[in-house]
Amino acid sequence: MTKLGSTGGTDSARTLLRLLTSLARSSDPLSIDELAEENHLAPAAVRRALLALSQEGFAAVDTGSGQYVVGPKFVQLARLTRNVHLLEREIRPVMRELAQAAYETVTFNTYTPPATSALCVLVEESPAPLNYTVEVGDMKPLHAGSSGKAILAHLSDEAIQSYIVRTGLPALTKRTVTDPDILWREIRKIRKKGYALSRGQRLDGAVAIAGSVFDGEGAIHGSLVLTIPAYRYRLADANRLATLVTEAAARITALMRPGEVS
Repeated sequence: MTKLGSTGGTDSARTLLRLLTSLARSSDPLSIDELAEENHLAPAAVRRALLALSQEGFAAVDTGSGQYVVGPKFVQLARLTRNVHLLEREIRPVMRELAQAAYETVTFNTYTPPATSALCVLVEESPAPLNYTVEVGDMKPLHAGSSGKAILAHLSDEAIQSYIVRTGLPALTKRTVTDPDILWREIRKIRKKGYALSRGQRLDGAVAIAGSVFDGEGAIHGSLVLTIPAYRYRLADANRLATLVTEAAARITALMRPGEVS
């Protein structure tokens, strides 16, 4: 069979899918040469395709072997696809009630360690005529904004420190927390209050309030988030909105049963 020397157009999509299939089927990390041989591709084409997959979170380099495995976004989307009917049937109604009560957009984000981002898997739009647009599939760094911090705060201290070292806390906006000491202070506040609140740390002009969602074994699973345009947010509403979010997050946590919603 002729080896592909490029990954343009249809060939590009076919190459990406073939490599993802190989990585998903393998119980061990695979090298570029192994992937090239298995899929009858040129190593240079495999290298380019893996770079694209890695940048999008669908492939990752195994730290032990230096070879390739499926990435966190692939794992999260696979789980979402398998359980989408449960997400829609059980979690969507809770989100819809919250969106109506708060009159703001609600998102549900999931986390699979050791990823450095949360994945937005459900969005319930605000009934208000003007609001921020959030899309399913958005990746949210754990240190930037409430959606990620409501997850980060419930990882172990060792995992948090590893995250800080691995990512370097890059800035997404001028308000993003990039100082580890400040981040640790915020984490302690989130653990004490039971929710996260941020202003413009991931999106300029946005306020976010997030509650943590836990799985059936008590481990952090994700976050439930209100995204509010800053001009519409009033400090006097903070406690009421935080209560709405944390109560809704607790309801979703109660829905979590091992093996059902991921």
